[in-house]
Amino acid sequence: MRHPWIGLAGLLLVASCSTDPQRDYAAPGRNYDLTHWKLTLPDADASEIRPDELQAGYASRYFHLSESGAMVFVAPVAGGTTENAKYPRAELRELLDPADDRRNWPASGLHRLKASCRVIQAPSTQKIIVGQIHGYDARPLIKLQWQKGRLKALIKRHPQGDDSDLGHLFGTAVNHDLFSYSIDVRDGVLSVEANGERFQHDFYASDPAWREVRFYFKAGAYVQDGEGGSEEQGEVHFTELAVQHQP
Repeated sequence: MRHPWIGLAGLLLVASCSTDPQRDYAAPGRNYDLTHWKLTLPDADASEIRPDELQAGYASRYFHLSESGAMVFVAPVAGGTTENAKYPRAELRELLDPADDRRNWPASGLHRLKASCRVIQAPSTQKIIVGQIHGYDARPLIKLQWQKGRLKALIKRHPQGDDSDLGHLFGTAVNHDLFSYSIDVRDGVLSVEANGERFQHDFYASDPAWREVRFYFKAGAYVQDGEGGSEEQGEVHFTELAVQHQP
């Protein structure tokens, strides 16, 4: 199954369901295929927006199109958080079946998230997660973190139990410029590539318990900061977001 990225073309349509009465926002669902994603918001209730709502024209201060057509994610550090999370997020979560969050993919076969994005604004910690592979009822396999202008892969060694990480800091600074990344899983081996630099990790070898876990991709702005005024936030602009699955 392939969820393509739709190129930026045509007129930007204004959404009718903006949460900010001071501004009309253009809806990302008009230019991007979001039929297999749901959105978590950093509002007080950490609300979720389902795929049909995204495709129907949802937009708000937290999720909209920029004037150039980029998909904008905004997460204030004082925003609401999901259960068991410390920090707020404006983040898409992949859904193989738009009607069933429980259907996710195994680590066998090939699974790829490809994206291009730019960190516009960062919180005082200078840390934002821009991409993930998360385990269903398990830990995230990987979080790709923008940290002070550098990219760092944070990889969990185990799905349960010991909470230790394997970290890889990419050599080239991306600062606030546009960068591209891909996160692949192929038969239990994780590969992360950013601006031409590639890192691999055999997580089946690290802990065979990963074989029993099912996974999903995430992308957006997940700030690693929960303190600060209402003006402090993370903002990330995506110009590409594509997912591919092969048996």
